[in-house]
Amino acid sequence: MQPAEKPVFPPLSDSEHELLWQHIEKQFDCNLNGWHTLFLNDLPLGMMENHWHNLLLQDWQGRIRTEGLQTFLNTDSWLAMADALEHMAFQWHKTGILNGWRNEKFDALDATGNALFSLERSVFRPLGLQSAAVHINGLVKYNGQWCFWIGKRSPYKAVDPNKLDNLVGGGISSGESVKNAMQREGAEEAGLPACFLKPLECQSKRLSLRPVSRGLHREVLYIFDIVLPEDFHPENQDGEVAKFNIFSISELTRAMYEGRLMNDALLATMDAYNRYGLINSSHPLGLWLKRTAL
Repeated sequence: MQPAEKPVFPPLSDSEHELLWQHIEKQFDCNLNGWHTLFLNDLPLGMMENHWHNLLLQDWQGRIRTEGLQTFLNTDSWLAMADALEHMAFQWHKTGILNGWRNEKFDALDATGNALFSLERSVFRPLGLQSAAVHINGLVKYNGQWCFWIGKRSPYKAVDPNKLDNLVGGGISSGESVKNAMQREGAEEAGLPACFLKPLECQSKRLSLRPVSRGLHREVLYIFDIVLPEDFHPENQDGEVAKFNIFSISELTRAMYEGRLMNDALLATMDAYNRYGLINSSHPLGLWLKRTAL
């Protein structure tokens, strides 16, 4: 069971606000002018830059039409859409165009978060489809000071090796509920016992949106907080985390504006900062956090 005491933090300094804001402005700059909106069965579900869009026009086997920067793919059902996209993407993978094939499926979501069909997760960024993930901020009172548990990703991870991460963070697999994903990831990544995880409730949702090297990262983050006893040390179970360390607020803030955190971990941590009163709501950083909440 979690301790009854609630975390209390002092607000960030003016200079910390500015340094964080400068970094976030750069990392989450999302100018999508010139990108192509991808309509699947008449729903606007994706966003594609020119490289992937040209490959789509070349390799799509079904019904297609374009109107300016809008491209429409139509099939007889969502199952048929999933099969056709998977077939095209697998050809990209076989010819070396698409790297990072996982043999793991995510649900493609509409604007309201409803799952429409499942698809290999490595295809989501090229097509700019929206997926979902869970993140857990780990808090602990250490030597009388409230701190965060932070993980360091394995050097063997395909994405962002050695970067800092939240206590827990991972994608929601196809057909999996938010709660089940949180409990699974909490057990796998940090060895959190079920009695710690079952009472947790989602504290916030945010859309992480930014261009990346393979297209567009477009993911809804379901953010949880857990307050851990001082004598509990998280232990990774699945080989994805090299180690965990306790960070003071000043240490963690510096790690964030120096770019040592993964971007989604940065957003989930900033969400906690905002909820615990560290962020000035009238500062551009606070205004941006207000705009990006779901």
